[in-house]
Amino acid sequence: MSTKIIQLEARADHSDLNLAKGEPYYPATSADAVKGLDKVVEGKAVKYDPATETADGLMTAADKKKLNEIKIEPLEGLRFKSPDGSIFVLSVDNEGEPVFTKEDKNG
Repeated sequence: MSTKIIQLEARADHSDLNLAKGEPYYPATSADAVKGLDKVVEGKAVKYDPATETADGLMTAADKKKLNEIKIEPLEGLRFKSPDGSIFVLSVDNEGEPVFTKEDKNG
């Protein structure tokens, strides 16, 4: 497929387009505006279905599953892993003071 670039010249001053008489410009268009282009493009454009937790789409199913697991409401705690592999949960008490609690490895 080739590309044709056409330079036009303003025939008069067009302040609304920021063009002065004689100034060159390049018109922008879309595939919908070119007759017959839809037939050329048909079948070549990649189409994506929405991703689900079990089927890839614009993102992988695994990424969709991770995205769905993100909580948007206020969190009760954040989990952190220390260098030795221990898991700690950061939360706040009723006065808003931070509280770190070590998770039990057995549950």
